[in-house]
Amino acid sequence: MTLVDKFTRASRAAPINISLKVTALEQNYLSDAPVDEDTLFRAIHKHILRQAKAGGRIDTEAEIAERFNVTRYKVRKALAVLSQMGIVDRAPKRGMTVNAMGPKHLSSQIQVQMDIANFDIREFIEARLLIEVNIIPLCVRRMTPALLGRLDDAICRIELNAGNTHEADRWDREFHLILLESCGNRVLQVFSAALITYFEKTTPRLPQNDPAFFMNIARQERELLRAIQHGDEEEARALLSKHLREQVDLLSA
Repeated sequence: MTLVDKFTRASRAAPINISLKVTALEQNYLSDAPVDEDTLFRAIHKHILRQAKAGGRIDTEAEIAERFNVTRYKVRKALAVLSQMGIVDRAPKRGMTVNAMGPKHLSSQIQVQMDIANFDIREFIEARLLIEVNIIPLCVRRMTPALLGRLDDAICRIELNAGNTHEADRWDREFHLILLESCGNRVLQVFSAALITYFEKTTPRLPQNDPAFFMNIARQERELLRAIQHGDEEEARALLSKHLREQVDLLSA
């Protein structure tokens, strides 16, 4: 199964004349050699990004097909994946545009690639523990009253929805995403947000409609929030590590 097929399963202005040099990779497609869909996908991706960087119009589906000497169907599949990844927008009569890649878009792309790679849940758990616990010093030093308020609000919503597994778990993930935001490092935010969002898939493995389970999570997060408010980095690290390991043990069972 190709990368394009895996992704598809996992996710279900006036022209400006610019001259872009044909790369060696593109030249290969102008021959009669068989087309590898994964390689073609990456080549189309790079070609579109080069055009956007040059400030020109993005080629149409037909123009890309002609450039790479492949069928429009193969191009359409590649463009559909790029659209689902949030890299491009396609609209009737308006053509195709390339989106700016902010942290949210980058996290989504990383998460898609993680889905395709089919990593084991234990690998996600290890990575999350290593990153989240070790960014606590940054979170403590860079925390603001506004972020403290949002963290408190997330805990309140966990308590309010303790009997609803889906909603309570959603607000638990939101608490951790806000905590990541407080570290002030966008690179860490991008990678960590992709990891945390992955755990949306594990919601069915949590106790269903068990208020006591989520009230305990809310209690632990309030203790963590107090340690952060008091500027106690070591206590905050210890509390977060204990909090995450309890959930890890549950998911690993």
